Amino acid sequence: MLTAGVLASIGGTDVFADVLEGIPLSGEENTDQDGEQNLACGNSTRLVRLNVAERMQRQRVCVDDDGRTRRHSGEAGARAAGNTTLGSQVNTAQTGKQNLACGNSADLMTVNVLGTMNWDTTCVAADYGAPGGDDGAYTAGARALGGTSAGPQVNTAQSGRQNLYCGNNSDTVTVNVLGTIRKYTTCTAADQAYPASGDAHRGRAFAAAGQVVGPETNIAQNGRQNQTCGSPGTGIEIPLGRTQHEARCNALHN
Repeated sequence: MLTAGVLASIGGTDVFADVLEGIPLSGEENTDQDGEQNLACGNSTRLVRLNVAERMQRQRVCVDDDGRTRRHSGEAGARAAGNTTLGSQVNTAQTGKQNLACGNSADLMTVNVLGTMNWDTTCVAADYGAPGGDDGAYTAGARALGGTSAGPQVNTAQSGRQNLYCGNNSDTVTVNVLGTIRKYTTCTAADQAYPASGDAHRGRAFAAAGQVVGPETNIAQNGRQNQTCGSPGTGIEIPLGRTQHEARCNALHN
């Protein structure tokens, strides 16, 4: 693993940055959403994330609270299919209303030496629509199909209402040497709308595994208010410093 001594031996962080310059550092994210107020934000698919004696702050806030109906075509539903990638891959399909996939991490390698890394993700979907503004019917399903990747892969399909997949970790390797890593995620789905003709959900959620070298997570959530939050994953973590993970998920329905 990379340590401060190794970095010094190759001329410091500038030289190491030059080594990484020609490498595509971002992985692949495929997202398809069909319905209303579905959020997928603050997720990370990085090949290499390096921090040496610096403070890194990343804050992402996603809010959808206008309460208006924005229905896409519900015939085919949402479908996210993975390709062949060198590193990380995240495929997310969401069909329905207020399904949140936020603050998840699938980085290949994170090295933090004597630094501070703060990730703060907030996702809020709130609907306070008037009576008759939403019939609650979703006939299509969500399909997330894994591809081929040399790093971690996450395939998530959510079909229905207020299914939350937030603050989960599928990183491959994390090395924290005398530093601090904090990852905070908050997801809230609040539906105070008045359906005109009741709830009708007939679609299914389907998540298919791909071919992966590294951790793989496949999640299918169907129906209402299913929550998968704060999972630590199966990667390798060397905590020689302070590491904090916190995820808060709330699904509220009138």
